[in-house]
Order: sequence, then C-alpha cells, then structure tokens
Amino acid sequence: MASIRSFFIQLIAFSVFAGGILLLWQQYASERFQTHLAWYLLGFFIVVTALIHIVLMKAADENPKKFIIWFMAITGVKLFTYLIIIMIYGLLKGSEALGFVILFLVLYLLYSAFEVVTLLRYLKKN
Repeated sequence: MASIRSFFIQLIAFSVFAGGILLLWQQYASERFQTHLAWYLLGFFIVVTALIHIVLMKAADENPKKFIIWFMAITGVKLFTYLIIIMIYGLLKGSEALGFVILFLVLYLLYSAFEVVTLLRYLKKN
C-alpha cells in the first residue's frame, strides 16, 4: 500500500512538471503547433499511466515470472491504441492534427519514461 501511495505522489509531482512544460508549450509554440485538447491529453496520460502501473504492480506481486509477459503485452496494446487515436484524430481534423500529434508524442515519451523508471524502482525494492 505504501508503494502505491509513493507512486501517486511521484505521479502528481511529475504531472505538475509536465503541466509546466505544457504551459511553456502554449506560451511559446507557434499557433500551428497548438491544440485545444492539450489539458485533456495531460489528464488522459495521467489516468492511463496510473492504471497501467497498478496493473503491472499487481502482476509483479502475483507472479514475477509473468511480469515481463504482462509488461510487453500492455506496452504493445498501449502503443497500438495510441497509434489508432493519432490516426483517427489525423483523419478527422487533418489540418489541425499537427499540434495534437506532436504534443501527444511528447507526452507519450515523457510518461513512458516515467512509467519505466518507477517500475524499475518498484522491482528493485521487491
């Protein structure tokens, strides 16, 4: 239970950092690279990261040998789902999609790195 609390504290702190990056993005990036969905994307990545981390922590606790299978499966499904989201938005909003896609990929990289680092810390403790 303490590790879940610790994770959420780290997630909140990291999300404040990501929110700062998002504010800078909105302030200094060209209008071409802006999207009105920026804060929704941040919320989406916070929720998805939290859910995935909880599932992977439970998988690691139940059977450490199956953790790698769970991690690879979830990562593959997540990547495929994100690709579908980007493609659908690109098809629906064509000319406005550039800002969305770039911000989506930046947040994906940030939250994926955060997820891996926190999982490695969790696994080293256990």
